[in-house]
Amino acid sequence: MSAMVPYQYIIVENQHSHKFRVTVVRAENVTKGGWGDYLDIPDPYVELCVPAVSKTKKRTKHIDGSASPEWNETFEFILDPSQENVLEVTLMDANYVKDETLGTASFTVSDIEVGQTRLIPLLIGKATKVYLEMTLQVCSIKDLRLSLALCDKEKLFQEARRQKVMLGIQKLLKTEKSCFLPSTPQEVPVIAVMGSGGGFRAMVGFAGVMKALFESGVLDCTTYIAGLSGSTWYMSTLYSHPHFPAKGPSEINQELKKSVANSPMRLLTLQHISQYVHALQSKKAAGQPVTFTDVFGMLIGNTLIPGCMDRKLSQMAEKVDDARNPLPLFTCLHVKPDVSELIFADWVEFSPYEIGMVKYGTFMTPDLFGSKFFMGSVVKRFEESPLHFLMGVWGSAFAILFNRLLGGQAHRRGSTLEEELEHIKPVHIVGEGDEDEDGRGNDSHPQEQNSWPPRMFTSLISNSAVLKSREGRASKVHNFMWGLRLNTFVPYSPFGGLNKEASAAPDADAVKEPNEFNRIYEPLDPNSKKIYMVDSGLSFNLPYPLILRPQREVDLVISFDFTARPSDSSPPFKELLLAEKWARLNKLPFPKIDPKVFDREGLKECYVFKPEDGQKNCPTIIHFVLANINFRNFKSPGVPRESQVEQESADFDIFDDPEKIYSTFNFHYSTEAFARLHDLMEFNTLNNIQVIKDAIKHCVLERRGNPPCAPTSPGNRNEIKKKAVSEE
Repeated sequence: MSAMVPYQYIIVENQHSHKFRVTVVRAENVTKGGWGDYLDIPDPYVELCVPAVSKTKKRTKHIDGSASPEWNETFEFILDPSQENVLEVTLMDANYVKDETLGTASFTVSDIEVGQTRLIPLLIGKATKVYLEMTLQVCSIKDLRLSLALCDKEKLFQEARRQKVMLGIQKLLKTEKSCFLPSTPQEVPVIAVMGSGGGFRAMVGFAGVMKALFESGVLDCTTYIAGLSGSTWYMSTLYSHPHFPAKGPSEINQELKKSVANSPMRLLTLQHISQYVHALQSKKAAGQPVTFTDVFGMLIGNTLIPGCMDRKLSQMAEKVDDARNPLPLFTCLHVKPDVSELIFADWVEFSPYEIGMVKYGTFMTPDLFGSKFFMGSVVKRFEESPLHFLMGVWGSAFAILFNRLLGGQAHRRGSTLEEELEHIKPVHIVGEGDEDEDGRGNDSHPQEQNSWPPRMFTSLISNSAVLKSREGRASKVHNFMWGLRLNTFVPYSPFGGLNKEASAAPDADAVKEPNEFNRIYEPLDPNSKKIYMVDSGLSFNLPYPLILRPQREVDLVISFDFTARPSDSSPPFKELLLAEKWARLNKLPFPKIDPKVFDREGLKECYVFKPEDGQKNCPTIIHFVLANINFRNFKSPGVPRESQVEQESADFDIFDDPEKIYSTFNFHYSTEAFARLHDLMEFNTLNNIQVIKDAIKHCVLERRGNPPCAPTSPGNRNEIKKKAVSEE
């Protein structure tokens, strides 16, 4: 795959706002009128508001008993210069019972020239004057990065990681012919590993995968790890571990096995619920929205990273700054409250360096996610969201359906996740009994374990009108693009613009059935102050949008799909075909996925999809599926199972299991269930290492035949073509 360097620095049109600074200096002749001043000397203060920006008022302190108060307090507003902005000033009298309005005045901000400072007396009533010093300045966007390019930190990471990967490939392929070994950084392919969603099933399966990749040396050849939903939970566990990578997946997975031996539903004790309520109250009081996803994030965090509940996404940078590990990429969807995720969804990507939406070319540093923005500038900053909150957002499919699950209201609507709800069992929610660290049951108080608080909490959730709407279930954050003039048709790919006619919403009467992705070209509402975010698996269950960004130049995708299927023998390409369709709509190269390969080759551990002849800039895909085939007969690649115990331990079904142990909504894995699934995916990965090696060799040869057209370091920007995407 040839490098996409000319498109590394595609930029999005910049915008500017106005910074309006108001100093409330003093007032003269503050009066309540008539006999009022004799009865009660005013305790005045001033409120300021620009309704076009926000109806929230900013206020000075009150001055006790003064008709000529002096405040000298300064306030700032970020304004959209394209709107008519009016400053509303209210003079108030502070009282013990109820504050009294003494009068109002207004001022049109456009009466001040940019760069000018004016002291203006505003007449309030017949005698009172309030003196305001006002300044208007041009304010360039400073807190959002508007570009389709990768941020400088990721570019530097790519450059440093390429050197590490070259050594990793040389070590992995040391027994191969020298012609297959990269001899220069330009010949080093970009390899990405990705994991799908699927709850704890995906998390445990991906744990086995990462152990195999780590110990085989393939991980040393990888530049990116992309996760969705359940896979992000494992990635979070791994990258937040204080001793990773000195302590590898083998040891970390043993810790994880102990963590998931008990269901997170057991964290619904009175003490824990009190902590959750306090955390939600504090977050809401600070001015941030809260939903049930916040609670779910605390449940998942306390289960998987109990010792790291204060960890932040940005702190993962310490694991990748020296390029010793692949860069982790996480994702969720921005959705509309009344439109299916399969029809409209914007993919949001998270890394230790940035969070943003490629569709609009808007990115921010992780510490700003959740803060309140206007026109690209932070107007109210909050502390960086904890990692466990993001884990709840990334894997929120369970939270979205939580009330239906606990209330026993499951019904078919066609999606795999919801179909699984029909098969849910009480043990998957609460568990049959506590387990000790070795996984042995402890049923000393079974009635107590399965009643309060889970039963009470079940009743609360299933009867909650709030949770019956997406607004109450999905995660909700301040819209970081509030007030921006968005480019409606910013392309994911530089190979061609989007078809505006195709992006138009179809006539409602003409569409009898939902049409996948038929509204993905629609823009986010920049006038909405808050946006909804949900699990990306509700659109399609593979995080290809993260990896297909041309700026990442990925040559080989090693994809692990843990998506639920109707049975173990069902075709495993549903989500991959959706990813292919999404890529085509976004003009992104994607190998042809022929679903008939299943009829020709049957169920296999992995399938390889290569670019067609003449298909440029297209990655090769190695698609692993969740299947127990060779593992039943081999305990490691080439080593047959001998004893009956060994054979019985590996003789298990996944989706055909009547107990539904590996259901997406099972949050209670015994040590045996964990070990079976973990070891299965470790085996499947190791059993196909030669397939991975062959693909890497092919990519090296492709890179050698199609060398990058320019260096990729940030220092060479002057040599690189820039392509501005103007506002439609």
